[in-house]
Amino acid sequence: LRHDDEDDLAVAKLSKSQMQATNFLPLNADKPGSQLDVRRYLTPGKYTIVAYLSPYDEPSTSLEPRLVQLSQVRNDIAVRTVNINRPGVEGVDWQSPIMQNAQIQKLPYFLIYDPAQNLRAKGRPAYEGVMQWLRELPN
Repeated sequence: LRHDDEDDLAVAKLSKSQMQATNFLPLNADKPGSQLDVRRYLTPGKYTIVAYLSPYDEPSTSLEPRLVQLSQVRNDIAVRTVNINRPGVEGVDWQSPIMQNAQIQKLPYFLIYDPAQNLRAKGRPAYEGVMQWLRELPN
């Protein structure tokens, strides 16, 4: 992982307090497909959901507004999204370095970190956990 790339991301320029005050944060919105160390963007004292999404994956795009809502309704949850698609790639970018590094086989892909910033769930168990939280949202 080349950290110089990551330091160019807009989120890398946020202060810790700004980051922690932002419950919904697209991590690489300005440079989609850029790899980053998601642990830099966790929110201490909250569950942090890291969602790997593609704009070409229907489940990803339909979940995103619900994740925004979740981060607004639940003060104990922060959401961080990672766009796996590199610029110019039409369709889900399965060859994306993000996908290769995280060994992601299926989207959307989630990691859940607990308030102490320990990884609690990833992949299917994390997906189930996120779906449970989403089901509890007011319609």
